[in-house]
Amino acid sequence: MENKTDHILLALASIALIISIIGAGISYYHFGVLENFITGYATSTGTINLSIDSVVEINFTTNNINWSKGRVNAGSAFATLNTSVHGAGNVTGGNWTGNDKGLVVENTGNNNVTFALSFGTDAAGLLGGNSNRSYLFNVTNNETGSCTAANGSAGGTNDLYLNLSAWLPANTTGTSFCPRFVYYDISDLLRIDIALVIPYDAKTGSLNDTITATFSQAS
Repeated sequence: MENKTDHILLALASIALIISIIGAGISYYHFGVLENFITGYATSTGTINLSIDSVVEINFTTNNINWSKGRVNAGSAFATLNTSVHGAGNVTGGNWTGNDKGLVVENTGNNNVTFALSFGTDAAGLLGGNSNRSYLFNVTNNETGSCTAANGSAGGTNDLYLNLSAWLPANTTGTSFCPRFVYYDISDLLRIDIALVIPYDAKTGSLNDTITATFSQAS
């Protein structure tokens, strides 16, 4: 009888222990929830995602120089037209309409680029006539610091891309100027000036040429 009673008591004790353990677990869970509610300890996270396109792009913001109609003055061997000279002096020895605007190129992308120019023809092809002819161009910063050396430094006065007095003959093979044409809004403009020496026996009619800027991503 005692053994049977002992077994019943042991079973009841085991059941009570299991119930106690379950009750303790439930109480702990509810206490944790209550604690998080009171202390604000619980966390949750969110994310944002986006991507930015890499753009390599330049644009002629001033893309035309037009001197309109004119001729070399009678008795003159040639006339000169020069967009880098401001005022009435940009046309001498002829009666073309003065133009001192030049061409302006802007880096409109979000990368530094290299910069080069090529022409559709040269002085002989554009103007004809005798040896008193020139078709020259000059590239300068239209905003300070627009063109720098490859490492970002200002470079020296002998660097082609910073020598503001360097007038070069138009050519069809292309000339590289700027190893680092930057894209910052305050420093992203280059100016191209054109100078022509037109001989008295130049071709007549409408004369024109296309100037092509080429570029690629730089450092």
